[in-house]
Amino acid sequence: MVKASDKFRENAENCQQLAEEATNAQAALRYKRMARAWAALATEQDWLDGYPSQSDRAGQLARDAIDGLSDKDASTSEVKDRKSELIDGPLEFRDSRVDND
Repeated sequence: MVKASDKFRENAENCQQLAEEATNAQAALRYKRMARAWAALATEQDWLDGYPSQSDRAGQLARDAIDGLSDKDASTSEVKDRKSELIDGPLEFRDSRVDND
């Protein structure tokens, strides 16, 4: 069975291809916007269906890698801090982030 999000991603790819083949800039821009909308819809559908996002999967892979490389003598809190730094960035940079939303 094909997931709805896979169909949405296929639509996004089709729109992207149409954008590349467009004969004028206005049509190309419109197809690119449609491609982004379909891709966003696919991500949203995955979330609604309970599938993890790519960043969730990447974070889990990173945590697993740290577990495999962690110092056997490290405390649980030290390992947790290392995971947090890998995912959230070094502690000294966390408070300096600026959201431009």
